[in-house]
Amino acid sequence: MKRNYLIVFISFCFFLSAWTQNDSIFNKANDAYSNGNYQEAKRLYSSILKEDLVSGELYYNLANTYYKLEDIANSIYYYEKALKLNPDSENIKNNLAFAERMRLDQFENLPESELDQGINKFVELFSVDTWSILGIVLLFFSAAAFAVFLFKKIPLVKRISLGLSIVLILLSIGAFFMAQTEFNQVQNNTFAIIFEKEKSVYEEPNLKAGLLVELHEGTKLKILDQFRTFYKVELPDGTIGWIETTNLKKI
Repeated sequence: MKRNYLIVFISFCFFLSAWTQNDSIFNKANDAYSNGNYQEAKRLYSSILKEDLVSGELYYNLANTYYKLEDIANSIYYYEKALKLNPDSENIKNNLAFAERMRLDQFENLPESELDQGINKFVELFSVDTWSILGIVLLFFSAAAFAVFLFKKIPLVKRISLGLSIVLILLSIGAFFMAQTEFNQVQNNTFAIIFEKEKSVYEEPNLKAGLLVELHEGTKLKILDQFRTFYKVELPDGTIGWIETTNLKKI
């Protein structure tokens, strides 16, 4: 038992040491960025990433560094990574918009109906885990209300508890449905950034197929499917085609 405690203690010490060291590197990288030494800032931020110690702030600062270095593909890629961790950050959204204006490919996004916007905003109010926990809590209270219905003899109390139980179980089902909907959205929304000066999108997963459009570095694509060395992708304007998997980075 004492040996197990010793192993845990040593592991904690190693973790604390690594965390302190990387925090020091992060501060040095911030200083380098502030002094305009963007290459050094990039090197230091990247060294932290290699340790698998990631955060929204780290991605955001690295994206800013790449933006200063005029590396648009990496800048957009890391802004998108930062936005996944901090989806409500206006700073990330604004800087991402600036970076997207620097790329060659500009698109007219497909209009989204007010109904779809409303549904998406409601679903995104909570995470998948939060919706699930809410569903479990509502289910528990529904069971409690039903128990009151079973054991109480007063007619008014029985009617109220039964009605409350039905309402709560319906709300619980709704919460579980929201969790599943958001989970499906996350699973189905796989995006990638192009890391190549120019890349072709074809009508079919074949280099001899008809050419749809030529895209450039920094462009964001939605991945729908894969066939051998090709991704089936959707562009922001709704165009669907096939592109080779090389030099694409999934977000």
